[in-house]
Amino acid sequence: MNGSHSVVVVTGAGSGIGRAIARALHAEGRSVVLVDLDPAAALAELTADGGAPVIAVTGNVADPATHEAARDAAATVGRLDGWVNCAGIDRPCPLPELTPAEAARTVDANLYGTLWGTRTAVSTWLAQSRPGALVAISSVHGRRAYPDHGVYEMTKAAIEALTRNVAVTYAAAGIRANAVAPGGVITAALEASLASAADPQAARDELTAFVPAGRLAQDTEIASVVLFLLSPAASYVNGQTIVADGAMTSHIGFAADPSTARPA
Repeated sequence: MNGSHSVVVVTGAGSGIGRAIARALHAEGRSVVLVDLDPAAALAELTADGGAPVIAVTGNVADPATHEAARDAAATVGRLDGWVNCAGIDRPCPLPELTPAEAARTVDANLYGTLWGTRTAVSTWLAQSRPGALVAISSVHGRRAYPDHGVYEMTKAAIEALTRNVAVTYAAAGIRANAVAPGGVITAALEASLASAADPQAARDELTAFVPAGRLAQDTEIASVVLFLLSPAASYVNGQTIVADGAMTSHIGFAADPSTARPA
């Protein structure tokens, strides 16, 4: 093992927020293990300009063996310092239409994917008597509801509960666990969701109008929060969920029509 490299495992690194996190970590000089069903494009991007080693692990995060493979890959290039559980899916479905198979797709990817990654990282650090930093990607859906997103919201709330438990249980061992809860972020997945609306532009405008910041987030803005939580600058931050949503979940509404505003 080449112990000179700080290594971070990032699940869901093939696209979206996970890819932005992996890109930012590599730009910092860290080695990255990319975990995804298809990490090829992300691997090509990160290795194009050289730098610290990058390894791709192809696999389903619902399978504990995928995380074990990521751990073993990290050991070949350096010391495992961080682990980011980002892999997840969102499949809206009315509860009366929900089937066990449909529910399992979201639960397996979001909840079990995070659980097995967390277990692997914590077990590794405990076995090596070393500190480490975990970050899980939650969502504003973990604390607010939107119609027909019940299963997704259940998994995100559970991820935040797991984060708190890991922090409380293992803080004395030098292990930190935090979560990031993004609001609307411009990714390929969000673009596809907006495109599925009868009026995509109206759907985009509606989502944006609900954000006091007046815009959706860039994936790099979420990556910056993750990098902070993985860094020594966050050494006393543990068991927290950092919301990065442009104040989306902080307000109780707007006066859509100026004539309805109440100055007194």
